[in-house]
Amino acid sequence: TIMVLQTILERAKTFLPDWPDWALDVLLIMTGCLFITMVLTHFYTPEDEKSSTTTSTTTKQNGDTRANLHKEFDAFRHKYIAVYLVIMLADWMQGTHMYT
Repeated sequence: TIMVLQTILERAKTFLPDWPDWALDVLLIMTGCLFITMVLTHFYTPEDEKSSTTTSTTTKQNGDTRANLHKEFDAFRHKYIAVYLVIMLADWMQGTHMYT
């Protein structure tokens, strides 16, 4: 499996800018970790939230159900992660030129 990952990394590097190998490796590893984190975040639901989505108890705020509030929070969380990714990648790209 390591050989397969190395082959995938080498092919991905052909589409990326002409950066040093160490910088491309870090970028690809960070992107992979972020993708795994987003997938796990999407499928992860704590036990107390699983039981609350099956019952349709309404909250006192605007009559929304807990399931609707959970969906709204998930949407906010995904937007936050996307913005955070852009900011962190921009900071990472700037950092390579800051001290050279």
